[in-house]
Amino acid sequence: MRFKLLMTALVATAALSGTAHAQDPAPGGEYSASLGRMIASTADGECPPDLMAADLLTACNDQIAQIGPALQSLGPVKDMNFVSAEGEGESRVETYDVFFESGQMLTWGIGGYVDGKFTIAYVGG
Repeated sequence: MRFKLLMTALVATAALSGTAHAQDPAPGGEYSASLGRMIASTADGECPPDLMAADLLTACNDQIAQIGPALQSLGPVKDMNFVSAEGEGESRVETYDVFFESGQMLTWGIGGYVDGKFTIAYVGG
């Protein structure tokens, strides 16, 4: 499952300490605000049920004990750059470079927007 890969990569790359808080992400793409909220909520130890479809929410909740601290260690999101989008409609997946206060940059994907919630979220590193 992509979300498990997200968390494995995220935990492996988190090395610095800090606290993540929501900031307005840079404009671009349709899903930037949702991705920013998803990252901030997860860093605060809560998988956002208003953004995540059932399977993604379950995967997140199963791993939140590792996800939250890993994201917190990166510090707040400082900037977010839209990279690309693939697919259309419910199969659309957008990619962003997300820059954290720690100096770390991770490439995130978000998509599969169905019935007002996302079915896909992952980080590539």
